[in-house]
Amino acid sequence: MRCLPSALLVAALAGCSSTAPAPVAQQPAASPSCAEFVDAWVGHFRANVARLDGQARTLPEQQLREARDGLARAGVMESDCQRPFCVVRPEAGGRLSSYCGYRVPDPTGAELYRWVPWTPASR
Repeated sequence: MRCLPSALLVAALAGCSSTAPAPVAQQPAASPSCAEFVDAWVGHFRANVARLDGQARTLPEQQLREARDGLARAGVMESDCQRPFCVVRPEAGGRLSSYCGYRVPDPTGAELYRWVPWTPASR
């Protein structure tokens, strides 16, 4: 019951689509420092969702802090890195999960945009 107001808000913000369209493009290329930052940022987001869901107790603050330090050393601002859109998805039984991906123009013209799932840069 404690998560019901949050889940309703998340559902309203997530929109009507419950599944992401099939990808037709690649996720944006990034500099090594941006890729490290985005990996840490998404990891932090997902850990926070897991914490809200009751599956985790801590957040990976150190990894995000180190990635931000790497950006500073490289002279890159966070806003220069293209972070994916991440949404919290309510699941059955009051559980929470997340989805992260990039919204890119649809090259086929069938839709205005397509979703390209985010994948870690280390893969």
